[in-house]
Amino acid sequence: MATLFRWPGNWDPFAGLRVMQRELERLSGRGGFGEGRNIGGGVYPPLNVYNGPTELVVECEVPGVKREDIDLSITGETLVVKGVKHPAGESDEEIRYQRCERGSGEFSRTVVLPDKVEPEGISASLVDGILTVRLPKSQAAMPKKINVK
Repeated sequence: MATLFRWPGNWDPFAGLRVMQRELERLSGRGGFGEGRNIGGGVYPPLNVYNGPTELVVECEVPGVKREDIDLSITGETLVVKGVKHPAGESDEEIRYQRCERGSGEFSRTVVLPDKVEPEGISASLVDGILTVRLPKSQAAMPKKINVK
């Protein structure tokens, strides 16, 4: 019969090994260096969606991304924000990073909108690294007052 041994309290003897494994993965290119610097994966850019009475507003943080490197499209009730964030500074052959936390590469973010919008009235602006997309709601999505007789 086997005896089950439990470590006292919340002590984990392998916690240090897991931290070291994550750091080695980061340094080897699977989490911060080399090919792993891409910023895709649905977490970039961070965004907020505001649902106002007449329009939806989507704000995305895209610091360092140029206007011409952003591609916006809408299909039905889905907004897609795509783009490329180029690395800062010299070419990669000339730089030896001591620490690299600011990612670069292609990104894509899909937002399912809570209401139908009028595609003809959509506008977008990029100011101080904040992309703001204004989407006017369609007449079908607007609240209508119903009189009781």
